[in-house]
Amino acid sequence: MSVEISGLSETKEWLKNLDKEMSKKLIRKVTQDAYKNVKKLGSKHTDTGNMESNIRHKVKNNEGYIYIDDIGMMLDWKGKKVNYAAFVLFGSKPHTITPKYKKVLRFNSVNDFVFAKKVHHPGYKGDDFLYEGVKQILNKIDEIYKGINL
Repeated sequence: MSVEISGLSETKEWLKNLDKEMSKKLIRKVTQDAYKNVKKLGSKHTDTGNMESNIRHKVKNNEGYIYIDDIGMMLDWKGKKVNYAAFVLFGSKPHTITPKYKKVLRFNSVNDFVFAKKVHHPGYKGDDFLYEGVKQILNKIDEIYKGINL
């Protein structure tokens, strides 16, 4: 699961005009900082721990990537396998949840388990912490650039 940030053409052009060594260092530093920031912002989504532990980063071909890996994150949705990070990031409409393999659903409540034949989920507006985390760091790119020593 990844989100591409549009409108970065000016930044890409600026990076192309930098010395190659400085460009590499800056891309690596910005990617690492964005990764740490996304992990921090995503840490509130820790019901199973999969979300936070699947946030990854890499630098390849002088481009930085921040993404949410699929390992342990896939669920069936409308006959397809989907990374549930999409629902956390972009939200969902109200829907009914029914058991797929059992007769009832079971989930934790405050002190005990709750059982239900179906649940009406009210929907969720989403929390695009991936985009926000990267954007916050990109807004500091001048500071980061000034802090890099060749």
